[in-house]
Amino acid sequence: DEAKRLAAQGKTPVLVAVDGQAAALFAIADPIRPGAAEAIALLHRLGLKTVMATGDVEAVARHVAAEVGIDRVLAHCRPADKLAAVRAGQARGEIIGMIGDGINDAPALAAANVGFAIGGGADIAIESADITVIGGDITRLAQGIALSRQTMGVIRQNLFWALGYNVVAIPFAAA
Repeated sequence: DEAKRLAAQGKTPVLVAVDGQAAALFAIADPIRPGAAEAIALLHRLGLKTVMATGDVEAVARHVAAEVGIDRVLAHCRPADKLAAVRAGQARGEIIGMIGDGINDAPALAAANVGFAIGGGADIAIESADITVIGGDITRLAQGIALSRQTMGVIRQNLFWALGYNVVAIPFAAA
């Protein structure tokens, strides 16, 4: 079947019917964002799991996920399904970061522990998210997470040394 073949290639098939009879078949495909595979690889190196929740048909979603290296696919998702996926992860004790750019992503972006909107996306997605990635380069998102982790490491190290210094210095000063 031609529609299944197109879906397996990452193209969403759209059938047009006239008087109940198939008249045309179109294929719609969103290009994969530049740097997406690199960003996913960096997220994996940071120890993060990746899940794609999309409204696309499953064959299209699986094709795109395979192209960029995403771990798990949730297809045919409506906004409520994306929100349910975020809440289910949180119920398992997971920290959820959600990346989105559309109106249908807004509820899940707002519910995620950290919502990341892609600049240039729908205004409601940007308003619902905690962080907006300017320019649409999701590699910056992965780099930002790595930088945040390094910053927290430096903060913890400084607190350790400050506490150690005060434990030694205060009794010495008091004596």
